[in-house]
Parts: sequence; structure tokens; C-alpha cells
Amino acid sequence: MIIRVTFRAFVASTEDDGKVREALSLFVPEESVSETRVVGHFGNEILIISSTLKKKEGLKFFDRLREVLPEGEMARLRQEVGLRVDDECNLHFRLDKQAAYQGEAHLTDSGDAIMVSAHLESYPARREKALKVAGDLL
Repeated sequence: MIIRVTFRAFVASTEDDGKVREALSLFVPEESVSETRVVGHFGNEILIISSTLKKKEGLKFFDRLREVLPEGEMARLRQEVGLRVDDECNLHFRLDKQAAYQGEAHLTDSGDAIMVSAHLESYPARREKALKVAGDLL
């Protein structure tokens, strides 16, 4: 059903990376988190915190998401699944970073988010089959 689920959050130089790691830990085990430092357009340092969960761990994430995401927002994800699955069979959405730090899960359209991309397993790899898989996950 899932090949992998990738999480990514950007940490600006004005943010506490420990808090962002804590926010991400609502969804992924701490030992799976890695970081990369990059330089932004204006020369500022940006930290990218990421994690990848494969197969069974990815399924556990969706179990957790169904537990903590309010039903109205889960319904929104289900309703928008056609807009959120791309031609490469990836399901994309964003989770509010500030809410996750407080132990809550909420969808967001903001750039200040934990970006989630789930590569869905479908043979042959077709968007229509990925939409069915996404519907079953949500």
C-alpha cells in the first residue's frame, strides 16, 4: 500500500530546531530524523529536518494520523484526494508545525509546516490506482 512516507520541515535561523524536532516526533520516531543545513537566497542558514518511513512504519503513521487529526480535517483530506495525488502516485499534504509542537494535528496550507509526501504502491503505477489506495488509507 505504501512504499514510503517522507516528512520535511524547514527551520529558520530564528526558530528553535529542538521544538521543530519535538513537533515532528508526534508523527515519527526520533531515531528516524535527519538534518541538512543549506544556505537560503539571502545568505541565511536554513535547517531542513526530515524523516522517511517505509512500508509498515508508513502505515503506522496513517493509523496515528487517523487518531489525532480531527474528523473534519480527515474528511477534507478524503474530499481533496484527487487534488493531492500526483501522476507519480504521491499523496501530498501539510501538517501545522506549531500545532504539532503542542501535541495536536491540523492540516495547513501555510509554508510553515511539516510537509508530508506518501509514495503509494500501485501496480501498475497509475494515478487512478493510487487514488484508490489513498482513499483506503484515509
